[in-house]
Amino acid sequence: MNDINADKAIRKVALIAVLTNVLLAVLKVTVGLLFKSMAVLADGIDTSTDILTSSTMLIATLISRRPPDKEHPYGHHKAENIGAKIISFVIFYAGVSLLVESTKRLITGQYEVLVGFWPLFAAILSVGGKTFLFIIEYTTGKRYKSNSMVAEAKNMKNDIMMSSLVFVGVVLNKIGLAWMDPLVGIVMSGIIIKVAWEVFEENTHDLMDGLKDEEMWIYEKVFEACQKCGALNPHKVRVRKVGGKFDIDMDIEVSGEMNVRDAHEITKCIKKHLCETKEIYDVVIHVEPEANDEHEPFGLTKEAFEKGKKEKN
Repeated sequence: MNDINADKAIRKVALIAVLTNVLLAVLKVTVGLLFKSMAVLADGIDTSTDILTSSTMLIATLISRRPPDKEHPYGHHKAENIGAKIISFVIFYAGVSLLVESTKRLITGQYEVLVGFWPLFAAILSVGGKTFLFIIEYTTGKRYKSNSMVAEAKNMKNDIMMSSLVFVGVVLNKIGLAWMDPLVGIVMSGIIIKVAWEVFEENTHDLMDGLKDEEMWIYEKVFEACQKCGALNPHKVRVRKVGGKFDIDMDIEVSGEMNVRDAHEITKCIKKHLCETKEIYDVVIHVEPEANDEHEPFGLTKEAFEKGKKEKN
C-alpha cells in the first residue's frame, strides 16, 4: 500500500464528501429558509461548514503527501494535524453561533408549526447522505492513517445524530409542539461544540510530539528488540508520530571492547526487528560504551517505562 494509492483514495473520498455536502447544504438551507425551520436551517448551516472542513481536509492531505525537503526534513505529515485543528475551530464557531440563535428564538417565541413535506424529506435525505459519508471517510481514514479524514468522519457521525434529531424535531413540531424546532437547534449546537473539542484534543498529542495510551506499545517493542539483539541499557528512548508512523530516537550501550562493525550490526538488528511492524518512519540509534556515566535526562529507560505502566494500573 504505497503513498500514491493512499493519496488517490483519500483525494477521491474528499471530493465525494465536498460534492455531497454541497448538495445537502443547498437543500437544507433552502428548505429551512422557505419553511422557516430553525432546526433544518441549523442542520444546513452545519453542513455548509462541512464543505469548508472537507476542502481543508483535502488540501491538508495533499500537502502532507509531499516528500521531505530542505526546509522540512521530516516531511509534511503534520499538515494533516493542522488541518484537523482548523476543522475543530470551524466546528466550534458554528456550534456557538447556532446555540446563540436557537436560544434567542426559543426565548422570544420566534417559532411556528411547519407545513409541507419538504422539511421531513430534507432531514431523511440528510441522514442517508451523512451515513454514506461517515462510512467511506472513516474506513479510508483508518486504512491510510489520515488524521484529518478520521476527524472529518467523526464530525460526520455526529451529523447523522443531528439530522436524526432534526427529523424528530420536525415530526413533533408538525403535531403541534412548535417550540421543539428551536429546542432541537439548541441540542444540536451542544453536540457540535462537543465534537469540536474532541477533534481539537485528539490532534494535540501529535502536534506536541506525544503518544496516546493505546500507542505506548511501541516502547515495549523497542525494549524487546534491544533485548533480542544484545543491546545493553537502552535509554533516552523517545518516540513521536510523523504522520501515521513512529519516529524513534534512542541510545544503547555495548561492550567497550566491541569494534565499530559489531556495534553497527547490533543497531541493524534492532532496526530490522522494529521495522517488522511496518509502522516505523525512522530509527536513530546512538551507541555508547557500557556503563557510560554521562548525564542524560531525556527520554525513557526500560525501568522508567515499566514503573509508569504499574502506576497507571
